[in-house]
Parts: sequence; structure tokens; C-alpha cells
Amino acid sequence: MNSPVRSLDVVEGAYANDYGLLKPSRMPNTLSVAGLAATLVAALYCGWGNHTLPDFAAWSSTLWMCVALFSAALITPRTFAPGFLMSLLPFLIAWRVAAMNDAHVMVWVASIAAVPLLLQFADCVLNDLRRDRNKPGAWLGLLLWQTTIMRMYFGLNELCHSSEKIFAGLGWFHRLETGFQGFGLGEVAAYFVVLGGLIEFASAVSVGLGLFARLGAFVSLVYFLVATVGFGGEWSRGYAWASPGGGGWEYVMLLMVVFAGVMVTGAGKFSLDGWLLRRGWMPRRLRWLAFNEKWGRHTG
Repeated sequence: MNSPVRSLDVVEGAYANDYGLLKPSRMPNTLSVAGLAATLVAALYCGWGNHTLPDFAAWSSTLWMCVALFSAALITPRTFAPGFLMSLLPFLIAWRVAAMNDAHVMVWVASIAAVPLLLQFADCVLNDLRRDRNKPGAWLGLLLWQTTIMRMYFGLNELCHSSEKIFAGLGWFHRLETGFQGFGLGEVAAYFVVLGGLIEFASAVSVGLGLFARLGAFVSLVYFLVATVGFGGEWSRGYAWASPGGGGWEYVMLLMVVFAGVMVTGAGKFSLDGWLLRRGWMPRRLRWLAFNEKWGRHTG
């Protein structure tokens, strides 16, 4: 009779045994590349054609789309997981910046371009589940994908906040600077806007893409605790998300629970951490920042 521990050995956890297999089986990458290329053209048009992307927003959107296209065209075909992640993040930033500045042409093109990216990811997940469905403990693989999707969503969601602070242009920056001055920060408000944007961007990279995910989750948890206790006031307005006078602590607690979970376990195989671990490129002394070695030694 097989022991439960031996059954768990077949489940890929901290990293995939073969990243060449962790990829879509049906959805071609060419559609994603074409969509990203079209979005880059739309960014150029909105920045220097109809000027709906102002000042720095035009440059940031264009440069981020160049990164997304480069990754999708040159890295994704070689190794899907890191290539997809490194094209998804800059694409989401550019899309968010376009939406904040009412660059409708780019928003619509990006909305269409998002479809093949989403289908690629779904195809990758389903392909991985099909490969593992007859293995002992296969349901743990399904559970891992559930937590991966939650981690990616809540991590990459921070791009919405970081983009408005440091990528969306001077208009949005000064608007937020004025808002931060309302917290009594005075002349240093601008520095806090930039600092907040950088921390949120780091959170998206670390938690959303899974790069030193445990460290990033810890920093994110502390950041939201400080921001909401010291400035936001959510903890004094009751529980409900839509409490009078501003949101309560419902959503803040949700974020902190997710970040705490990532801090305990790490990101899993669909992450930059997992890919670096499998390649042997992560120094041993830094591995504890990526995944829980004590509980992860029987996985991957």
C-alpha cells in the first residue's frame, strides 16, 4: 500500500520538473504577439497621433509595450512561464495607463489583445492538469493552480495603484500629490507618492510574477498595514467595503490574508521563482525568500 507521503512526491510544487511541458498545447503564441504588436502601434498613435496619452504617459506606455512584445516574441516561445509573465506585467501597466487617460483607441486594442493572452494561460493550466490527472494526489495540482490564480490576481492588481502614481503622467501624479497632502504630508507628499508607487510595483513583480514571493508578500502585508492604519483610516470605519465616509477594512483584510498565505508557502511552479529554482540560478541562501524549504522539499 502506497504511503501518503510517497504519493505527494509526484506533485510539482515549488517548481516544475520540466518547464518545456508547462505551456499551452492548442493556443498559438502568434496571436498574442500580434495583439501586443497592435497595442504598441496604438500606444504610438495615442501618444504622438491624437495625443490622448500625455507627456510621460506616452513614453511609459510605449516602452512597456516594447518590453511586452519583446518578451512574448523572443522568450515565451522558448520557455512559456517566464516569457508569459514578463509580457503580461508590462502589458497590464500600459493598458491601465491608457484607461486612466481615456486613450480609447489603445484601450480597445488592448482589450482585444488581452483575449489571446487569457486563452494562452487557460490552455496552459488545462494542459498541465491533463498531464497530471492520472497521478496520485492530482487534486493537489488543481489546488495549486487555484492558489496560483489568486496570487497572480491580487499581486498584479497592485499595478492599478502603482501605475497611477508613477506611470500615468504628470496630471495624475500631481492629483495624487494633492491627495497625499491631505494626510498632512505637506511638501514631502510627492516623495510619498513615488515611494508608494514603487512599493506597489515591487509587490506586483514579487507576488504577481512570483519573484522572491515570500519576501514580497511580507513587504506588501506590512505596507498595507502601515498605509491603512497610518493614513487610510479603513480600520476605524467598520467592516463593510462600502462603509459611509470611505471603505472599511473588509478589502484590506482580504489582501492581507492572501499576502500572508503567499508569505507562508511561496509562489509555486508558475512563477519566476520556480523557473529560477529549476534552472539552479537562485543562490541557496536566498531560496527561503522564494519558497518554504521546510515544507517544500517533497514537491517539485
